[in-house]
Amino acid sequence: MPPQPVHFPICDPMSRGSDKVVYEVAGVLTDPNFQRMRHLALDLRDHESSVSILMRSMVEADFGPYLTSRGLTRQFPNHPKSAPIAFMHDTSANNNDDGDGEGTMNTYIGDADAFVEFCAQKYGIADQLTHRDCLQHSTEAWDAYRAHSRNLFCFLKFATDGQVYHDRVIVELFDDVCPKACENFAALCRPETQHGYAGLPIHRIVPGGWIQGGDVVTGGRGDGVGGSALNEEGVFEDEAFSVSHDKAGILVCISITVLVEWITFVCAS
Repeated sequence: MPPQPVHFPICDPMSRGSDKVVYEVAGVLTDPNFQRMRHLALDLRDHESSVSILMRSMVEADFGPYLTSRGLTRQFPNHPKSAPIAFMHDTSANNNDDGDGEGTMNTYIGDADAFVEFCAQKYGIADQLTHRDCLQHSTEAWDAYRAHSRNLFCFLKFATDGQVYHDRVIVELFDDVCPKACENFAALCRPETQHGYAGLPIHRIVPGGWIQGGDVVTGGRGDGVGGSALNEEGVFEDEAFSVSHDKAGILVCISITVLVEWITFVCAS
């Protein structure tokens, strides 16, 4: 459940000598638009010896913190926060590409459409992928991520006023940090589990903060005690206090002393 410390994986880094033009391309690995940018950037790298590509492929929960930590939201305030991004590095002295972006003057290119147009006009490199190709690449990227992760994945679906949303919220469970909490959460997600999470309401919403649900004891009122599927007592001990709740997408089990009571999605604004 709690995520590991955020690392932004760098794929296909190239030598970055002073004669190289360095383009950074970043996005969510399951986004077909990012996959379009990624493959076009690699084509550009292969055809232009003067070009170096820095590729950053990540899950959705890490993309917002990446934009912030690199100073990109400050440098490019009009860029859509959910769209993949491409820009040219400032290669002046003392520029640290793993820093916070302070003092740099990176050149904005834009989202997928802008990058396609840029590559065509400046380098004569055309986008060769169909939309189906991009979807396939995004599926393959997600499969590869899950295989490399080796963690357990669950999903949740939500409804409002009887309308079920077909998009799923996928949760990666880090059982190396909280093994019992992860086992309990996964068990309560399974449809065959009696008195599990299925059909329970979200009983607390903090705008700009988090949503809270999963009180399996009282049917979702939010004042139940217990709720563990691991034993008859319905409780287990706290396991870890090491995860920072400082960004959107963190899922935790709230406890009162040793009584695990509900699940909470902490979604920092």
